[in-house]
Amino acid sequence: MTKIHPTAIIDPSAKIDPSTEVGPYTVIGADVQIGKNNKIGPFCVIENTTMGDNNHLIASSFIGVKPQDLSYRDEPTRVVMGNGNQIRECVTIHRSTFVDVPTTIGNNCLLMANSHIAHDCQLGNNIIIANSTGIAGHVIIEDRAVISGMVGVHQFSRIGTMAMISGGTMAPLDIPPYCIAQGGRAKLIGLNVVGLRRAGLARETIMAIRRAYKALFRTNKTLQEAIAELEATNPCAEVQHMIDFCKATKRGITAAKRKASETDDEE
Repeated sequence: MTKIHPTAIIDPSAKIDPSTEVGPYTVIGADVQIGKNNKIGPFCVIENTTMGDNNHLIASSFIGVKPQDLSYRDEPTRVVMGNGNQIRECVTIHRSTFVDVPTTIGNNCLLMANSHIAHDCQLGNNIIIANSTGIAGHVIIEDRAVISGMVGVHQFSRIGTMAMISGGTMAPLDIPPYCIAQGGRAKLIGLNVVGLRRAGLARETIMAIRRAYKALFRTNKTLQEAIAELEATNPCAEVQHMIDFCKATKRGITAAKRKASETDDEE
């Protein structure tokens, strides 16, 4: 028994593993490769995409369609998606503007309804993006980041590993690893301690991250001065990642809210 609904429209050149299900009225174009045990619901459109295994597209998702970029000239660009992702209703993931680097979605991500991933974005693994959030072009999101609903992330920004952004936030600058950002214009309000614990980090590591956060964002030193002092302490890998992330910024690092609640000091 076929797993492709008779109303689906499939380009003859598309390569779809026989174990994958394709729902009613879905359109799959040319230059598409779809792996094993995927479930593609009704009314989806997939173009110029390489998809791994065990992904679930609920309904009405648009994957690999042309980027919303006026410089795009019909180059053969694409989306590359890993395994085990959940793509909810009306999600859009646009293919890249440039041929050399595709728009990338890692493994085990959850993209909730009406969220948008623009051209040339690079998403890692185990990322959650909630409803109606817009990720602009060329954004990099590291593993285990959580972005709440109705958030706007500016193009070319970076979101660090295990960072969390509260609902309704506008994020125009880089948000460092392990931090929580909140506000109409994002400010750091502390550490994602719950996320760190759920990830299984040792208490000593969390304490080291806590001290690094205070040194980087809660003193009167410049960021460069704080980084130099931290690097001299032979930091653990997680703190070194915070340092490297800050040193690599091109847009600038989101500042801390000076009167933030001391959520990062909780035991």
